[in-house]
Amino acid sequence: MYAREMWPWALLGVACGLVEGGTVAVLVKKGFTGLVAPHVVDFAVATVSGAPALANISSFAWANLAHGRARVGVLAGLQAAFAVAVGLVVLAPVAAGGLALTLCAVVVARVLWAGILTVRAAVWSANYPRHVMARVTSRIVMLSSLGIALVALLAGWILDVQPRLARWLYLFAALCGLLAAFLYRSVRVRREYQLLAAEAEVGVADSAFSLRVFRQILREDASFRSYMFWMSLYGSGNLMMTAQLVVLFTDRLQLGSMRQILLLTVVPLLLMPLFLPAWARLFDRGHIIEYRSRQCWALVAAIMLLTLGVWLKWQALLWPGALLIGVSYAGANLGWNLGHNDFASPGRAQHYMGVHVTLTGVRGLIAPPVGMACYELLVWRWPGAGAVSMLLPLGLVTAGALGFVRMRNEVRAAAART
Repeated sequence: MYAREMWPWALLGVACGLVEGGTVAVLVKKGFTGLVAPHVVDFAVATVSGAPALANISSFAWANLAHGRARVGVLAGLQAAFAVAVGLVVLAPVAAGGLALTLCAVVVARVLWAGILTVRAAVWSANYPRHVMARVTSRIVMLSSLGIALVALLAGWILDVQPRLARWLYLFAALCGLLAAFLYRSVRVRREYQLLAAEAEVGVADSAFSLRVFRQILREDASFRSYMFWMSLYGSGNLMMTAQLVVLFTDRLQLGSMRQILLLTVVPLLLMPLFLPAWARLFDRGHIIEYRSRQCWALVAAIMLLTLGVWLKWQALLWPGALLIGVSYAGANLGWNLGHNDFASPGRAQHYMGVHVTLTGVRGLIAPPVGMACYELLVWRWPGAGAVSMLLPLGLVTAGALGFVRMRNEVRAAAART
């Protein structure tokens, strides 16, 4: 099964690369500047940069939809629909209407991708034993990430050399996605009949994540509620950063598309696998609160360097900032996917993850537009002061980091009293 999954996920990485937050934000900024009012383009950049997080709101619906159904068929259908959504960008006219179509296509594609990731988790859990799951899935994810990075590099180069041709990359990406869906049909789920029988016995109503479950968990688990609060501040700052940087890189620093995509997508993406083992060792040493209280400072340092680089127009600071983003995202990836398990009681891990994923989606809906509104307000009130808006994501991320430290100190004090 591992061999059968490699090519489909590599091809899907090509399709996913063109709707990745940082890459598609640069494409939108470059492609529609001068065709639409500048503030409209900037808010469109905020929307597409936040779309990957925003789409998480739909994850619980996809999990409920897949319940009791053959996973490979559901996944192949989602992959094909995702490829079609990516390909719709080719049809976008070079005008205001084209921006609207591009936004819709990107958001729909990211919602479908959230469904793919949600259903894929069940396939991997069934196919790969626990003692090899991390190694097998990490190889698949790394291959997919390589596809994302390569197509991002290609997009950046084309945007600098021949911007009008960039849209045809989406047709190529859509064809790759459709081929991936066709190849994925050969994958099988080990002992799927047992999985489906167990789900039929439990019933979707008993295992589904709902708004009632969401409220119950946050009401009853004070520690997890506090963790989600600080996570919301920290995550909101992170989500604001990308859209603001795309606009500032273009309007203030006049960076080319290739350099922007290198800084925002390629460098962080390629560095993540290098730092994952070190973060994994730290993660295994203790509770998620201990882990977050240390891991979060890498992103604080990254945004601080990027903010100074933009303020001072000193590009030399942008590269170590991008490196630290990759370091931070490697650690955040572990915390985001596994941290809820330290709060959940047996059998409730999926519900706790549902709370976390839903709140991530809410942040993706709110944070990027708020960050861009801050930028636009500053530019309108004090022309040339837009870079000051970077203090908002820096402040939120720092507040979240301090909150994790406070929680860590409270846990240590409670342990010392017992």
